[in-house]
Amino acid sequence: MTKVSPNKFLEGEKVVSSIVKTLPNKPGVYRMMDNSGNVLYVGKAKNLRNRVSSYSRVSGHSLRIGRMISATRDMNFFITETELEALLLEQNLIKKYNPRYNVLLKDDKSFPQIAITRNKQFPQITKYRGKKVDGVKYFGPYASATAVNNAINYIQKIFQLRNCRDSNFYGRSRACLLHFINKCSAPCVGKISEQEYLRTVQEAENFLLGKHTEIKDSLQSDMLKASKSLDFERAAFYRDRIELIAKIQSSQNINNLNVKDADVIGLFKLGNEVCIQIFFIRSFENRGNHAFFPKNGGGADEIEIIESFLAQFYSTKIPAREIILSSSLRSNEVLLNFLTERRKSKVIIRSPSKGRLKDLIKTAEKNAKEALERKIALKASQQSLFDEVEKWLKIETKIEKIEVYDNSHIQGSFPIGCLVAINTEGYSKSDYRKYNINDSSINPKDDLAIMRHVFERRFGKKKNENHDDFSKNLPDLIVIDGGRNQMNVASTVLKKYKIKIPILAIAKGEKRNEGREDFYFQDRIFNFPTSSSLLFFFQRIRDEVHRFAIGAHRQKRSTGINKSELDEVYGIGPKKKKELLQHFGSAKEVGKASLKDLLGVKGISKNSAEIIFNHFNS
Repeated sequence: MTKVSPNKFLEGEKVVSSIVKTLPNKPGVYRMMDNSGNVLYVGKAKNLRNRVSSYSRVSGHSLRIGRMISATRDMNFFITETELEALLLEQNLIKKYNPRYNVLLKDDKSFPQIAITRNKQFPQITKYRGKKVDGVKYFGPYASATAVNNAINYIQKIFQLRNCRDSNFYGRSRACLLHFINKCSAPCVGKISEQEYLRTVQEAENFLLGKHTEIKDSLQSDMLKASKSLDFERAAFYRDRIELIAKIQSSQNINNLNVKDADVIGLFKLGNEVCIQIFFIRSFENRGNHAFFPKNGGGADEIEIIESFLAQFYSTKIPAREIILSSSLRSNEVLLNFLTERRKSKVIIRSPSKGRLKDLIKTAEKNAKEALERKIALKASQQSLFDEVEKWLKIETKIEKIEVYDNSHIQGSFPIGCLVAINTEGYSKSDYRKYNINDSSINPKDDLAIMRHVFERRFGKKKNENHDDFSKNLPDLIVIDGGRNQMNVASTVLKKYKIKIPILAIAKGEKRNEGREDFYFQDRIFNFPTSSSLLFFFQRIRDEVHRFAIGAHRQKRSTGINKSELDEVYGIGPKKKKELLQHFGSAKEVGKASLKDLLGVKGISKNSAEIIFNHFNS
């Protein structure tokens, strides 16, 4: 440990020493704060008095802990019944305060899963993120949306499950294209019986659980039956699926490791930069890997980083049955209890020293090293670009964060405003925002009004939020996809809230030719040389906000288009909705129907007909 001069500890030690005497010998959570009330560190303890008293001694501390103690001017405490409760509370407080000296996992996104909607008559297979719903079976996690899409594509090729929305499924009168390219069995128009469809759903679930051999045996049996009955087309269908399963097994299967359900975690540390790489292994298959770059609290060692990562990562996710690490933890009893509680069954933590599992750990560490090197290179490149922007625009303040704004609509329909953020480490996805324009006083075709509305919502928060928290999250430069008028609207809003942030507007140049952009900044209008790295940089971030805005707009438009008025009718389920749409052709025509016409629809009783009629005519 690095020793620090006692004088540097003096004030902090006095604070800690005066508090220790009043603490109980019970588990709990403590917060260390500086003279401004900012939380420096959040920690848990099995025995608060013993743990906190260690901070009142000069010797035996690392430089990081020494700095923390010297800055401490106050402490707060929460007493808990158990150490496990203290661990859970600690994670919540770390997320809330982002303390400087804690290891912080900033990327806390959810991972996509495959969902099979068993709560429907004809279950569908979809990509899913979010809370689990009763009656739906989930398989995952997968490391990326691409991995999920590939898996769903395989499932559709082999088992031909539907993935369409219910609004499309129940409104069809003929099979869609997927049926004709052998990726859907078309249950929507009765091409397969419900019983047979449910059998293929069960086979798909078994496939996702890794029971490939059983499925291949079943398909082989079906192939032989079809061949004996001279149905060679059907036999070829089964043969192709057997070959596809064999191909998937050869590319993904890792049975030779004898690992069915595990998260493999490797770490690489370079100075104060850290990368943790996690591989998801489910049902003997590698379902992808993901890199995390936690902040290490100013110099935490590798074991503390791993322990903090496990607690924070699994606070929102279900752990695998096994967690395989590169090195043993100091004391994992509480962590094991926490992971077991999250999983609702026993979790094992292993640190293999040799064999194939050790090779797998080395692979994870190698991936972590390569990811960290790429991140450091990107950061250096990004920082040099930010420095160039400062010089070109003659901005005196250091640029560490840029926000880019755009909006999207089609002839005024489904308007939406968006912002993306970029810092020295790349795009900051957690700072991306979508703003739905629901204000009836705004003309949805008026781009300037939409821009004003978005800036009011983004910067008008200053009135209601803590000033320090609000200021910390402000950008150092704003970029707008638009011309001088958009820039003037944004400037007016910022002046209203007394916020000083430089604004750069980008407009397509002559004949809207990309590469000939006009840049508006303060009272200047200028162009970059066509080979300028700054031109490419601004085009890239403008294209990113454009992509994000169009994607958000399409999602909103798709939701609006696929929503049917029949969804709002009480007591009308998917089956009746399908019969109504097939009979009348559209929800609009259903609304025009008389009671007599409604009674002529299969499955519509007198009571249901009256409910539907009253809904559209009341």
